[in-house]
Amino acid sequence: CLALLGLAACGGGGGSGGGPATSTYTSTACSGSEDSCQAGISIHNVASLNSAGYTGNGVKVAVVDTGIDATHPEFDGKTINGHDFASSSSGYAKDEHGHGTHIASIIAGDNDGTGMQGIAYDANLYSYKVDNNGDLALEGLSSDAGVASIFTRHVTDNIDVSNNSWGMGTATIDGVGSSTIRGLWGSTISSMSSAQTNGSLLVFAAGNAGDYYTRINGANYFSAMPYRITELQDEWLLVVSVDDNLKETNYTQNCGVAWAFCVAAVGGGDTSASEGVYGANSRQSSYYAANGDYIRHSGTSMAAPQVSGIAAT
Repeated sequence: CLALLGLAACGGGGGSGGGPATSTYTSTACSGSEDSCQAGISIHNVASLNSAGYTGNGVKVAVVDTGIDATHPEFDGKTINGHDFASSSSGYAKDEHGHGTHIASIIAGDNDGTGMQGIAYDANLYSYKVDNNGDLALEGLSSDAGVASIFTRHVTDNIDVSNNSWGMGTATIDGVGSSTIRGLWGSTISSMSSAQTNGSLLVFAAGNAGDYYTRINGANYFSAMPYRITELQDEWLLVVSVDDNLKETNYTQNCGVAWAFCVAAVGGGDTSASEGVYGANSRQSSYYAANGDYIRHSGTSMAAPQVSGIAAT
């Protein structure tokens, strides 16, 4: 089961199917300045970094997701590079779902006085598209060889920061041993290690199955992999979510045993329509077309790019 950790949930065990959660979203434009519309800018004190000249200039950030809508105004003037790992008919510069576009805007939306602003607004975006047609099947993540090819590409493109707002199944890291993980993801582990050696920081969302059991026992096993696969630990950040008041949200999975490489960031409140992170909405989305150019989403998917953006400044 593959899950985008802002919008999807998986039921049952590791082999079950997943799909988008049912939520209500708002198309109401943010009335404040663009830096205030993205609450993470002020909450994470990003303005001080930006004013000191740390804006992501020259930094390469990979967004492993549903694609990026390169026509969106938040990416005006940017050249979005990347690769289509899902063999879609549209290519990496389109996003039929919208998840990837929202993530990319949190990281590097334009600083142009309109809409919202990304944390590392001058960063170079790489769209590593893993969804074929917007249905969240995430075809590019369907095998060990497929995932390994994504991180091998990190080396080819000399990626500095990699945002991964997705996970595998519902199992938490406390319940999956190292031998199981190595058996399932041997090639992926090797390619991730190579990417890290080449200079890539891997940022992963912790997961949204925030019921009592998973909140006590921690994050999605893939997102928290370095707890078992210790050679991956130094260049990996696991991200849990807090709301705008810095309170742990109900949906977030927590650090648990993976606390040594885990951080918290703003991912939007439990009521996504009013408390979600404000960001770009793909104009190509068949899911959220009625919401206009901007939308609010909540999830650890939205917390991870806050950290990726800070890392890229």
